[in-house]
Amino acid sequence: MGDKEVVALLGGRKALGVTKTTRLSLADAIRRGFPPDSLERLAETLGLNLQEMANAVGLSTKTLSRRRKHPGRPLGAVESDRLYRLAVVFARAQEVFEDDEVAREWLHTPQVGLGGRVPLEVLSTGAGAREVEDLLGRIDYGVLS
Repeated sequence: MGDKEVVALLGGRKALGVTKTTRLSLADAIRRGFPPDSLERLAETLGLNLQEMANAVGLSTKTLSRRRKHPGRPLGAVESDRLYRLAVVFARAQEVFEDDEVAREWLHTPQVGLGGRVPLEVLSTGAGAREVEDLLGRIDYGVLS
């Protein structure tokens, strides 16, 4: 999984305002704030409804609805960072399962390796996201998870 796949999930370099696809340029774009279209694009790709997307980026559904109505206003840095985290995890799941639909289903299904928690619900914190990424790594390497 590379940064190019993550950038594509979020709408591409032009949409994010980056000239190079590096983590440092992505860090700058996160600080500036992603365009709300990135949120829309990722929600559609992941098949997330309004409530699921709001939970994943740590917003209320009301705030998320307001963001959708003002497409010219960028997301905040924290929201953009959470959106980036979600894109990274989905790109990793795509890589591990080699199938977009299987990756989507996995994100919505309780996992034994997460103590019966659903990966999408665990992603709302940095520690949870790391745990999901670690689980995907174990699955990729064939470790019983």
